[in-house]
Amino acid sequence: KKSTKKKVLSIVGKVAIVLLETVLLLAFAAGCSRKPVMDYSYVSLDRIKGWTGNTPVELEFDMVDTIGASELYIAGEIATKRTLDKKRGYPINITLVAPNGTGYTDTLLLPLHVKEDGAVSSTSHGIKEVVWPYRKNIYNKIPGRWKMIITKGDTTVDYTNIIGLGVHCKQNRI
Repeated sequence: KKSTKKKVLSIVGKVAIVLLETVLLLAFAAGCSRKPVMDYSYVSLDRIKGWTGNTPVELEFDMVDTIGASELYIAGEIATKRTLDKKRGYPINITLVAPNGTGYTDTLLLPLHVKEDGAVSSTSHGIKEVVWPYRKNIYNKIPGRWKMIITKGDTTVDYTNIIGLGVHCKQNRI
C-alpha cells in the first residue's frame, strides 16, 4: 500500500508541476504579446535595442469627420530601466500626409517627465506608457485615411529608450 501511495503522490506532484509551468508560460506569452496602447495605430520597436538607426515610424489613422472637431494623440512606450534622469524628452519631426497627398510638417518635444495619473502616464514592469495630446480642435476638410511619419529630431539624442510609438484620432461627434 505504501508503494502505491508513493507512486500516486509522485504522479500527482509531477502533474501539478507541469500544470504550474503551463500556466506560467501562458501568462508570460500573454504579457509579451499584448498591444501596449489600445485603439491606436501602433508600431512596436525592438524591446531590447529600442528605436535605432534612421528608420522612420509610419502610422495610419482614420479622420473622416468633416463637421466636428478631432483630436490627435501620440502614445509611446519608454523603457525606464535605462537611465532617463537627465533627459527632458525626445525631439521628433512629424509629417502628416492627407488622403489626397497633401503634406504637413511639425516639430515637437515629447516630454519624459509627465504627471503619472493613469490617463497621461503609467509605469509597469520598467515600461512607461505615455499619451501626449498633440493637436486639439482640428476641423478636418479632407476625410479619409491619414498617414503620420515620425522621424528623430536630433541626431545627438539617444532614442533607444523608445520601444513603441502610436497615434490615435479622437473624433468628437456633434
